Amino acid sequence: MRKLDFPTLIKENVQTLEKRERQETTARLRLRVQFLRLLKTQSATSIKAVCLTIGITAKRGYEWWDLYKEKELDGFLQLHYKPRQVRLSSEQQAKLLKRSSENNGFASQREVIKYLRDEFAVSYTQPGVCLLFQRLKIKAKEPRPENKKADQEAQREYKKTLLAE
Repeated sequence: MRKLDFPTLIKENVQTLEKRERQETTARLRLRVQFLRLLKTQSATSIKAVCLTIGITAKRGYEWWDLYKEKELDGFLQLHYKPRQVRLSSEQQAKLLKRSSENNGFASQREVIKYLRDEFAVSYTQPGVCLLFQRLKIKAKEPRPENKKADQEAQREYKKTLLAE
């Protein structure tokens, strides 16, 4: 197996990599620069050894090395994260918020799924509706159930004496 000469293959010098590592605010990108710096300084003898040192898989290390060879440092330090598209427009979200804030609102998340499918032709799963409600800050409007045997007058008296101390 042929050994690669990382100090000559990595074009940036160690000081530049150290400075760039300190400047990075994103932990993912800082880890990538650390990967290159360790290869450049020959702290470890191979990509696998560097991966063990920084705590990533060898497969990810080889992917990073190929990406660095292809795009150099600036291309290597770009994350290509694309967030998911929102399925409901702002008008549809406003309608959902209005409907959920009404007294009769929704009895269950299944009812919400059916409402979204019928009203907006958008399909959601139950966990998707849960995340949608978290994002829109929609909460259940009914209070917690009370014990049927509880004495309301005794509870009020207890609360009065509790706060009086």
